Amino acid sequence: MARKPLIRSNHLPYHVTSRAHNKELFPLPIKSIWEISNQCFQEAGSIHPIELVSFVLMDNHYHMLLFTPNANLDLFMYEFNKRFALKVQGQTGIINQIFGGRYKWCLIQSQQYLSNCYRYVYQNPVRAGVVRRCEDYNFSTLHATIGKSDFSIPIHDKFGFKDEYGLNWLNANIRDQELFSLKKSLSRSVLVNLKDNQKRKIT
Repeated sequence: MARKPLIRSNHLPYHVTSRAHNKELFPLPIKSIWEISNQCFQEAGSIHPIELVSFVLMDNHYHMLLFTPNANLDLFMYEFNKRFALKVQGQTGIINQIFGGRYKWCLIQSQQYLSNCYRYVYQNPVRAGVVRRCEDYNFSTLHATIGKSDFSIPIHDKFGFKDEYGLNWLNANIRDQELFSLKKSLSRSVLVNLKDNQKRKIT
């Protein structure tokens, strides 16, 4: 299957995900992978600046929301995943590939999709049964946003929900139809509407 051509934007956010090879667990404890992720954000971001909205690390994949002010998603992701893989290989001695393929992305052109995607990213550990609430998960930027930990680069959280009301909204269930669309969105280039099943182009 041919890789879809990148749609560049310097003002719209992207939803990006990448998964370990064969969907296996990353070959290091998740705390070590989290530290590697922090280093890679700092190093790759110093070369190709981004504005990170959210990031959640799971035991075999990650999700992130980010803006690329220089319309350079491909350049940043190349540096990020390359450094991630090299650091993991260096610490484990593994010579095989770390990721199962290239990262997947979708450009967000809908406020509805952005707010639901924001919740979808942070709810990953809740859906996996790791924690009961999003803010209880240590390996996400939400933990830093609410002041429970530090992160290596600034977090450009456009929502800023740190109080009880905001966290309750963040933890609220996403409707099944919207959840299905969010899961399928990474096979599209642009999602304008959660009910829209057609690929869209920026005009």
